[in-house]
Amino acid sequence: MLEADHRLMFRFPRWTSAARSLGTEVRLLEFLANRVTTPIPRPILIGTMDRPRGWPFFVYEKLPGTPLTDLAALRRAERERLARFLGRLFRELASCRPASVRRLGLPPGDRGAWETRFRRLETRFRRVASERVPAALSDRIAELFRGFFATLSESRFPPTLLHADLWPSHILWSRTSKRPAGVIDWEDARLGDPAFDLAAFGGIGDEFSSELISDLRSSDDDLFERRLLFYRRILPLPGLLFGLETRQRSIVHAHLQQLRLSVALPRL
Repeated sequence: MLEADHRLMFRFPRWTSAARSLGTEVRLLEFLANRVTTPIPRPILIGTMDRPRGWPFFVYEKLPGTPLTDLAALRRAERERLARFLGRLFRELASCRPASVRRLGLPPGDRGAWETRFRRLETRFRRVASERVPAALSDRIAELFRGFFATLSESRFPPTLLHADLWPSHILWSRTSKRPAGVIDWEDARLGDPAFDLAAFGGIGDEFSSELISDLRSSDDDLFERRLLFYRRILPLPGLLFGLETRQRSIVHAHLQQLRLSVALPRL
């Protein structure tokens, strides 16, 4: 990401996979422009670079606000505003018809496709990390995956449009009005389990999380919270794998510490 004149943001994909899907991201942002009330990037220019030749990028007007991660702990009233903001976003995304989303180029999100996604993550973990993390932690992660696949086989959820990378760093906050101001970085958006986007927010059973769950959980989805707990437990895993694959020790250390804590979250 490159900022120009405090007004424009140049979005350059960092990886080949992201470069290949940039057109899909742009189509999605254009699709959502009149479907969500949340401020999101609105591409005003799409181009390609000379070096590396053909590497795509797009430009959008900078959204005001500060990443949520740059703030101290939110007060109760601010947390309530964040919960309402996220709840509205989730409802608006869920209202997008899966067939329309698929036509944009996003992958399917039914239960079978969702299982395939996490089978690949499990395989990647076994290949990259299973022998490079403490044995007890490796065994615990394997146990979590087994439990998740058993839960998924019994789950019933409607495929829902997800941001799929909804970390606090991707939520902008207005210091002036003390409320959320927008959501950025939609490159990982896809159809899938509506519980997934909640993973980085709140704790199972607290008021914040309960309010959001009520916005997303369908009436016949009895295993929503169980899947959500799995997502929260493995939240640091992709970061750990990325650190191992790119040999970045600081990233490995940080995500390994987080993973040790997250896998120990209490059972439901």
